[in-house]
Amino acid sequence: MGTLYGVSVGPGDPQLMTLRAVRIIEECSVIAVPRTGGENSLALSIAKQMVDITSKSVIYLDFPMASDMDILDRAHSVTAKQLCTELQSSDVAFLTLGDISIYSTFSYIADRVRTEGFNVEICAGVTSFTAATATLAEPLCLGSEELHIIPYNSSSIENSLDLSGTKVIMKTGRHTQELISLLHRKGLAEHTKAVVNCGFSDERLYTSIDDIPEAPGYFTLFIITDMESRNEA
Repeated sequence: MGTLYGVSVGPGDPQLMTLRAVRIIEECSVIAVPRTGGENSLALSIAKQMVDITSKSVIYLDFPMASDMDILDRAHSVTAKQLCTELQSSDVAFLTLGDISIYSTFSYIADRVRTEGFNVEICAGVTSFTAATATLAEPLCLGSEELHIIPYNSSSIENSLDLSGTKVIMKTGRHTQELISLLHRKGLAEHTKAVVNCGFSDERLYTSIDDIPEAPGYFTLFIITDMESRNEA
């Protein structure tokens, strides 16, 4: 029986893949690639720049564009069964952007695969927000500062912005302009920077959020620094 490896490939730049990620992909005969709406896989395109996969079997795992938990639950079960079939005879590397522990569908599927008696291992990776702060050449947090990772679709987003320390806002999607308005209203705009498509060839860095275009793209994240607490430290 094979092992299912959850492999983090980093935020975009293939040079940010870990040595362990490269080794696992090299050793697995099956590569599992999640995708939505039949789109090309960014995770696969990153991995292919570091590993020759021409002799490997690549299976695409199609997930619905839905927020309904019943629909997603059924999709996760179908995907887990598909992977278990492969695991009967092969190790499988399941590719994910960034770090697989951060808002990844893999966790839901891994639980089902474990229930079927298969081994699951996780390969950590570089996150989009740590790569973004490297691009900005600034610390993410210092001393005893708190760090908060917040999805924009959180029901408590306004309260979360009042937390002390550094705030990283992810998953803004088509709501980017709403977030920008909210940051202005909260008096946080001047302490916020943003990175779009971090690690990719079209990466863009914004030190002023007022320069961000209307629809910057799905891979946009905001980093809000609590300068008041940092200056007091």
